[in-house]
Amino acid sequence: MSMIMAEKIAALRRRSGWSQEELAEKMSISRQSVSKWESGASIPDLDKIIKMSQLFSVSTDYLLKDEIEDLCSQPGGDTPEEHEGRRVSLEEANAFMELSARLSAKIAFAVMLFILSPICLIVLGGMSESGLLSISEDLAAGAGCVVLLLIVAAGVGILIMKGAPLKKYEYMEKECI
Repeated sequence: MSMIMAEKIAALRRRSGWSQEELAEKMSISRQSVSKWESGASIPDLDKIIKMSQLFSVSTDYLLKDEIEDLCSQPGGDTPEEHEGRRVSLEEANAFMELSARLSAKIAFAVMLFILSPICLIVLGGMSESGLLSISEDLAAGAGCVVLLLIVAAGVGILIMKGAPLKKYEYMEKECI
């Protein structure tokens, strides 16, 4: 089962019987901040995540990971004594979150390239078929495929280059921390 942090915050707040205003008051923040967290428009700072984990009696793993896994990320008050996991310093967690935020726009750009890659093929095929281009449909399709492959290759290159720095934080996605 996959749940994103926004869904988890909203579910935990409702499970506790609190309104957004009540959670905001307990966290010493504005109701708008809680609303943005629950809509996925923003992500809470690490200190707020830690405070929420204490308020809701869940692990920070549960809040941070998209997957709900075994004992490590089940809601309901697991403590460090209940399971052994890798320890992560606040600086390391902040560095990971900062790097992820910094790379997210570039990764989103690569995904956009994948989505837009067939446009040239479609346009060239349509123009050739309608007679707006004086080339055969086969030539238009070939040229469109070449452009499509070049765009996809650029997107893959971006993902590889920008994803490489995240490799050293891979354990945060896979292990109990």
